[in-house]
Amino acid sequence: MAHSVPAAKVKKIVIACEAGMGSSLMAANKLKQMLKKAGFQNIEVAHSPVRAITEDAQIVLSHEGLSEMARARAPWAVCFAFKNFMNIPAYDKIIEALKNNADIVED
Repeated sequence: MAHSVPAAKVKKIVIACEAGMGSSLMAANKLKQMLKKAGFQNIEVAHSPVRAITEDAQIVLSHEGLSEMARARAPWAVCFAFKNFMNIPAYDKIIEALKNNADIVED
């Protein structure tokens, strides 16, 4: 069963990687810029090791190799997997849902 979260409930998005250092930091900064450009400065974007995802995250994005671990660590969250830290299609899906005040549904 796919998880979903109403756009209005999104307060924190976490980009999770293995160590929570370089790759997730770059990806988080890109998402921050995209959210700011779209007018959503009130949503926190954090980067984290997948093993340390906090319970205040509504959305978690992780590399496909870590997606099972992310879903196990954050079963309450909407989780998206991606192949490349520099090209994350879920960003556009999330921002579009936020703009339309729609539910954000994981793939």
